[in-house]
Amino acid sequence: MPFTPSYDLSVSNANPGVRSNVTTVHSVPAGNHLIDSINIFIPIDWQIAAGDTYPAGNVVGQVSGKADKGCNGSVDTLSPGNLINQSLAPSDPSQAEWLATVDGTWQMLFIVEETSQPREWQISVTLNNASMPAGMCSPQELKVTFNGSASPGGAQVIANPTHAGAYVWDDGLLSLGGSHVVFVSDSVVIGTDTDADGLANTVDNCPTVANPDQLNTDGDTLGNACDTDDDNDGFSDVLELSAGTSPLMDCGVDAWPADISNDGFSDTADIGALTAVFGQSVPPAPARRNIAPDPPDGFVDTGDIGRMTGLFGQSCGS
Repeated sequence: MPFTPSYDLSVSNANPGVRSNVTTVHSVPAGNHLIDSINIFIPIDWQIAAGDTYPAGNVVGQVSGKADKGCNGSVDTLSPGNLINQSLAPSDPSQAEWLATVDGTWQMLFIVEETSQPREWQISVTLNNASMPAGMCSPQELKVTFNGSASPGGAQVIANPTHAGAYVWDDGLLSLGGSHVVFVSDSVVIGTDTDADGLANTVDNCPTVANPDQLNTDGDTLGNACDTDDDNDGFSDVLELSAGTSPLMDCGVDAWPADISNDGFSDTADIGALTAVFGQSVPPAPARRNIAPDPPDGFVDTGDIGRMTGLFGQSCGS
């Protein structure tokens, strides 16, 4: 008989770092050997907590299945069972042990441990044991959901990687009879990373412009890479670069376009500096006087006067 298993992986929440429920489905079609054992290999980027960090008896997931019980050509849905955290013996090197009872009597013990070569998580379970129902045939499906949090305690069981990306989970399956060993895999995308800078859109302050440093001078919701006003002083970076003021400082020498005299205020001195070159183009008028519109139009005119008087009496940083 053949052994052609398939594997499907999904998460309930694809955002980075969250405690998301992870569901794996292992199956073989009709006419195949049954599954004897499963070994799931998980990237170390997943955050799996040790079983002694939440009480024995807490529910950490659920196991359900389908199979042809009685080998009569029909597919039976097996009653699901909760995945229960087990207490670890002092000498047990396992990270966690979780036990589920499916279809009333079929016990499955899931062993969770960290491997070193390569460094990854391995969750293994043997299906063929003394409690396995007699007279079972394929098709067969085993669906396992690992909860992000244990209940009722609420402690973390598993959490997504903190960085966005496509992650591959491998599944090694051994057949019951025939001694087939087959490896299959599936991938899941954690976060949508539109700009491919390693940060998911949900946590990226510039989701469409690559900025792995996340620099955000003014501390608003936008990073400098996509913020049109990096110092949040009311004048765009484009205008400030044209006028010769700093787009990263809202106060100081040549920092705020409305403060030509650099005294920290928009006042008569600044109005006077504009009127002295009123009607001139830039150059010969200094670009520092051309603060409107945005971007500047190359003339010192009523637009610049209006922009200045609209800020009259105000201080930088206000």
